[in-house]
Amino acid sequence: MLIMSQNRKCLFNLEKAGTLFLSSYYGDYEEGKPVKVLASFPLAEDVTENLGEYESEARAMEVLEDIASQYKHHTRTSQRNALVFAFAPPKVYKMPEK
Repeated sequence: MLIMSQNRKCLFNLEKAGTLFLSSYYGDYEEGKPVKVLASFPLAEDVTENLGEYESEARAMEVLEDIASQYKHHTRTSQRNALVFAFAPPKVYKMPEK
């Protein structure tokens, strides 16, 4: 599954991701700062991609939960399609604007 960044300038392959995580400044939540949804790369130390920024930790968590839900649906659909059609159509999750 692909994730399109909030600014629509980057497509990120979730199957190649190391971790998706939240940060207002790489680990410390500070009041008033937007909470970022970041993706890390498994083979590149300290390399992250900012997928989107949200007004609160709660909203950023909702986005992460939505990604997990969509990924779960995508993998089930892909497995079923692979058995039936031998083809798994690509899916794209677009990071919400707000």
